[in-house]
Amino acid sequence: MKLGPVLTEFDFPSMTHLTMALSQPDSGRLRQRVAEAVAVPESYFFRNKDCFAYIGDVMLPQLMERRAGERRLRIWSAACSTGQEPYSLAMLLAEKGRALDGWSVEIVATDFSQAVLGKAQAGQYSQFEVQRGLPVKLLIKYFDKFGPLWQVKSEIRERVDFREQNLLHSYAQLGRFDIILCRNVLIYLGADQRTSVLGRLARSLAPDGYLVLGAAETTLGVSAEFQRVSGQLGGVYRLGAGYGADGVKADRLADIDRAPAGAFRSVRLDPVTADRLEAKARACGMTLSAFLAEFADLGLRTDGDSEPKKD
Repeated sequence: MKLGPVLTEFDFPSMTHLTMALSQPDSGRLRQRVAEAVAVPESYFFRNKDCFAYIGDVMLPQLMERRAGERRLRIWSAACSTGQEPYSLAMLLAEKGRALDGWSVEIVATDFSQAVLGKAQAGQYSQFEVQRGLPVKLLIKYFDKFGPLWQVKSEIRERVDFREQNLLHSYAQLGRFDIILCRNVLIYLGADQRTSVLGRLARSLAPDGYLVLGAAETTLGVSAEFQRVSGQLGGVYRLGAGYGADGVKADRLADIDRAPAGAFRSVRLDPVTADRLEAKARACGMTLSAFLAEFADLGLRTDGDSEPKKD
């Protein structure tokens, strides 16, 4: 029962009591814990090796050529979960060696969950976790062993700036990025939320930058801002014609900001938690209240930078 620990932590005897408590205006901490319980992170190092190869062999060389004057790059790992994706990026950059001498390369990694961010910042992983996708030579080179755990060396950890950020909120304060990885997140959002998030991502992407989505995700029929990079790795997008320095066309900005938070509200929740849980409830043909009441039997999950598990 994924919400069992929440019931215990807040001393609720039943799911009904939890649902009632969520409707109270002062339940911010509870809503955060419920959202974190629903989001079970599933991530591993260098997930989809072709994607990282494309970043290293195509994206970075092209961007470095265009940024030769300023010698500055910014990369965003959105919904970074427990940190494997941004640390993979940091190791990829470290392997570039002297090619990046004199360059300022910033990796910003965000997630809405304080719990997974804490693990990500610690950079400590089990033997099982480091065996999933991480080449042995990189494990030996960039990790230290402490008992049963492996810790990312400080030289790699220091390359990543972890921040708390929900993708359903404004992130204009993060600035503009040359590469944005937002993999396997959109598939868990409703249509309105996908449109809203993609609109914000467009405004966060440099005019000649790259957006990387998951293999099962597309902007087709959801957003007009992006065009898939033709003939290249699936899931790689760039801003389409007519979307320049502002990231989106002027007549789209208001529509994006006015995108409705959701189709129904059967329990009074803040928009962030409601949007996340609502998408799952809708998929089951249930109201949000009924979904919470039956959640323990549903076995549903949402992942940060992950794909659905295949059991």
